[in-house]
Amino acid sequence: MYGYISLFFKPNEKERIHYTSHYCSLCHSLKKEFGNLYRMFIVREVSFFSIIKLKFDERNLKEIRCPWVGFKKRYIYKDLEKFKEFSYLNAFIIYGKLYDKLFDSNLEKMYIFIKGLRKKIVSYYGEEFINEYESILKKQFEIEKNNHELDEYFLPSIEITKMIIEKHGLDLPDDFSNYVGSLVYLYDAIYDFERDIKKGNFNPIKVTFNVNKLSDLSKEEKEYINFIIDYSTKEIISIFENSKINNKHFVKKLFSFSAIYHKKKIEELLLSDKTKNKKTKIDDTLYLKI
Repeated sequence: MYGYISLFFKPNEKERIHYTSHYCSLCHSLKKEFGNLYRMFIVREVSFFSIIKLKFDERNLKEIRCPWVGFKKRYIYKDLEKFKEFSYLNAFIIYGKLYDKLFDSNLEKMYIFIKGLRKKIVSYYGEEFINEYESILKKQFEIEKNNHELDEYFLPSIEITKMIIEKHGLDLPDDFSNYVGSLVYLYDAIYDFERDIKKGNFNPIKVTFNVNKLSDLSKEEKEYINFIIDYSTKEIISIFENSKINNKHFVKKLFSFSAIYHKKKIEELLLSDKTKNKKTKIDDTLYLKI
């Protein structure tokens, strides 16, 4: 799962335009490269990566009226070509999630339905790159067949993050991939825990700690999970601070407020006997109001 980084704070006008211009430009680029259907599956981290890589340039924006949000005023970049790489990255991630779902649900025979998407992303990334991606996904399936320490399950996620960072020329060190890959995988495990238990799917927290409720984790186990989250978050912010990325202050603010939001939600889940959708659903209201 992706979608963890968003506007979990009330932005000023410049921040609002900055964020939505990247998000909306990605949306329009997806329409251009893949068609309208893929606009429904925007990965917010991809928009975040575009903010890291592309310097905000208010002079090169144009105003639009978006039918997806009641014809409200939005802004997109005049030159959508610079967002082409991010529309392909979005499709790359969606392909991986579909690939994972098919194999996780023992529906390998349904793979034919995503072959068209594979062909499209191969045209951009090349066969070798996509083969490597699929190899890592299969490695994840194999790792999940056996019992390991929790952090060993993070390794494929770390590898995929590193692939993305290197391929798209994001000026960030390898440690960034280690912390982001670990954090995303752990967030997935926590937010998907109840659903995985109900469906009998693999969940690394269940397997590692032998529990059927997050609230059944021992104090030490909860502290260990919180340590991974806190340490990874701290190191990611430090990397942003010491890097040469564009829009550094805004990037740090987006990530920091998102991390605070998820930390609070996860603490609720670890303490509660109930992990219903109303507690685990990501709150979109701040984004939808802007």
